[in-house]
Amino acid sequence: MGRRVRVLIAAGLLAGVLMASTGCLFNLFQTARTIGAGNVALVIGTGLFDLNLDQGDEDYYLTPQARLAIGLTDGVDLGFQTGFMVPLEGGDLGWFGATGDVKFSLFDVPDAFALAVGLGGGYSLEVLGWDVFAEAFFESNVRFLPVFVGYQAHVALVEGFALIQHFAGGLKLQLSDKVRILVQADFNSYTFVSYGLAIEIEF
Repeated sequence: MGRRVRVLIAAGLLAGVLMASTGCLFNLFQTARTIGAGNVALVIGTGLFDLNLDQGDEDYYLTPQARLAIGLTDGVDLGFQTGFMVPLEGGDLGWFGATGDVKFSLFDVPDAFALAVGLGGGYSLEVLGWDVFAEAFFESNVRFLPVFVGYQAHVALVEGFALIQHFAGGLKLQLSDKVRILVQADFNSYTFVSYGLAIEIEF
């Protein structure tokens, strides 16, 4: 597939992701791996969390999300993510907002591990407005230990400049060279816990 065709497909997918998203906790649906120059990856997934976890009530939400990554170079990805939350007990849909980030691979050693860092920002219900964030990702490249962890430190650009931390970890299940499943749990400073499941397709 030619580079020009890939760029056009990526632009179309980005427009679709942003237009189709119509939320309180994003899942970190990415790992330390970068996808390579000119490649595109689309992640479609959902989280499940209880908004009233600390209050003893059950108030569950599904959080369908989409993430688009574009490989700018072999070690740098540009990513965009958006989504919404669907109350399982009835009620209105809630839009998460949209965020973007640039991820830089520090190293990726076959049969060992990979490490990446990034910077990003956007508008999110997780921080109740605009924010910027720094992030770090680790993943194991050992076949029998397919684990990954991620971390984001958000600075909310609201009154008081709140710092919000977001942790994620789970399993990456490689179905083929271009397709893998992410199974994970996410935690943030609000004590929300979201269980996530996503499929990543690279082309």
